[in-house]
Amino acid sequence: MKNLEEIIDKIEKNITEKEKIREETLQLSRKIILNSRKAIQKIHQNEFKDASNLIEETKDILIKLSEGVKSHPDLLYTGYVENASQEFIEALSFLSIMEDKPLPDPDQLPVSYISYLQGLCDLIGELRRKTLSSIIEGEPDLRYLTMMEEIYTAILRFDYPSALIPIKRKQDIARSLIEKTRGELAVANAEHRMEQQIEEFKNFLEETVEGKRKTARKSELDIDRIW
Repeated sequence: MKNLEEIIDKIEKNITEKEKIREETLQLSRKIILNSRKAIQKIHQNEFKDASNLIEETKDILIKLSEGVKSHPDLLYTGYVENASQEFIEALSFLSIMEDKPLPDPDQLPVSYISYLQGLCDLIGELRRKTLSSIIEGEPDLRYLTMMEEIYTAILRFDYPSALIPIKRKQDIARSLIEKTRGELAVANAEHRMEQQIEEFKNFLEETVEGKRKTARKSELDIDRIW
């Protein structure tokens, strides 16, 4: 028991240091989430340059966070750090898609594979928003639905226990979003075709009426018929 105080002091010092680092990572995680959400909004507004700047800034913060927890690496796998990483991956992947670039490689980023997969799952929601925007603008775009289905098919390969990869709930949400989007696109395309047919029929009627008027005027001016 002679070394009890020495052991307790050592443990207390370690935990005190860990608590300080935890507070710092919590603040950095909040900044990462905020920046990532701002970047996603910029992407929806087609302000890709601003979005890219925000994402680069966020990447630097994420690197700072990962370097700051080297003495306590278990902090990297806390809920708030994982959530921040997911938000970052969602924003970065969304920008890559909209700029027609390859998806980011997780090995080139300070994120775990699990965070990467969960970020891809969340990306499906942003692609749904793009689809709905195209419907509202009157030009239903099937490309985003195709991307949603591609991502969903890929993440379905990870059929593991939630204790290993907590992705099942996000897979279920992704499937639900795809089904809703597919139905909404079907309705929108049907309405779009109907509007086109109505417009074509309207033009046909106008041309028919105008043709009859011209025929009537010609008949009225036909001198041979008068004599």
